[in-house]
Amino acid sequence: MSELLIEKKYSQVVNVLIFIFPIVINSLQVAGDIVLLTLAMMGIYVAISQKLSPFSIKEIKVFSYITSGYFLAVCLSVLFSGKAEELAHYIPRDFYFLFAPFIALAMYKAKININYLIVGVKVSLLLLGGIVINDFLLGISRPSGVMNAAIFGNLSVSLFFIVFIFFQHESPKHKIFSLLSLLSGFFIIIASGTRGAWLSFLLLLSVYFYFYYKQKNKLTLRPLIVIVLFVTIILSLGGMNQLVKDRVNIVHTEISNWVLEDDALSSVGLRLKMYSKAIENINDVPFFGYGLRTSNLALFKNDTSRSGSIARRYNHLHNAYLTNYYNGGILLLSALLLLLFVPLRLFTKANSQNRVNPIFISGILLTLGYASFGMVNILFGDTYMNGFYVFFLSLFLLLTNKSVKV
Repeated sequence: MSELLIEKKYSQVVNVLIFIFPIVINSLQVAGDIVLLTLAMMGIYVAISQKLSPFSIKEIKVFSYITSGYFLAVCLSVLFSGKAEELAHYIPRDFYFLFAPFIALAMYKAKININYLIVGVKVSLLLLGGIVINDFLLGISRPSGVMNAAIFGNLSVSLFFIVFIFFQHESPKHKIFSLLSLLSGFFIIIASGTRGAWLSFLLLLSVYFYFYYKQKNKLTLRPLIVIVLFVTIILSLGGMNQLVKDRVNIVHTEISNWVLEDDALSSVGLRLKMYSKAIENINDVPFFGYGLRTSNLALFKNDTSRSGSIARRYNHLHNAYLTNYYNGGILLLSALLLLLFVPLRLFTKANSQNRVNPIFISGILLTLGYASFGMVNILFGDTYMNGFYVFFLSLFLLLTNKSVKV
């Protein structure tokens, strides 16, 4: 078999995996792991057979360093917890970051066809819509398939915007498929009942229109009218939805109760209790933190209130930045910020050179979306959140770096 044919077959396999991943990551347990493991093994094979290091290839070098650095910081946070025996139990959740350079290397050696990804994301949103409807029929109030409702809602937001960004670049016949998947995606986001996902959705929608405006209206009026009409419809539907109204009213009530009574027991009240306690004691955190999954134990060990006892049972502070700082100190927080904002800087710089390339805007919204998710929930540490970010970040950064000088 000729070398050219081998390369073609290799690229076909990678593109099929790129198509499959967004379909299975939110819908089937372990299936997303298998896709990422396959890509990692392919990357390791390439590294050994061709004597290539992902840390020396300019297109994936930055990605390799920031993902490996984050994994190292997590390992150190476990060691400094004084419970190193827990390393084997918790670290596998972050193995995606360890294998991330090889996942990127596997993609680097392939000729990527981005259409495989876009179609896969559309199919994913339609499939997830069916899963949500089935969950409703089973009497599940916050349908979320195989995962936690908050994570389900957050990842659905990221999938939604990948389709939304590429929408304006599609032919009319493809736009019909896109509209169906976008409507399904919006339905999923609302049905998840995840208020943080709703806020992230509005934030990313605003950011998207900022970048749309920066394109200096080079696009025709028709797609603009279609997009504005679509956005108006979905926001109107969301505003009239009873679930949305109920969840928003609950937030207002629980904040009021917490202000009147610091020990108020409620979802929002507990979050506010964690935030205020963490901020009050932020100067007492050791340089390397208290150790992985110890933030709440360290903060509430002497708190005998009802809310303090409940907060102590959690292993995070419902804020990724505070949690990482308490768990791993400056080192782990810095690793998290680098993982989010170094890629954001690269995507933003690329966008300034080419305003219409959807890959750059997709990367910007991916990183900003994750940054916003972390404001009200844990960010990394969950296998779905980790795998999703590693996959899409490696792909978007690779395609970005191949398009511009790095």
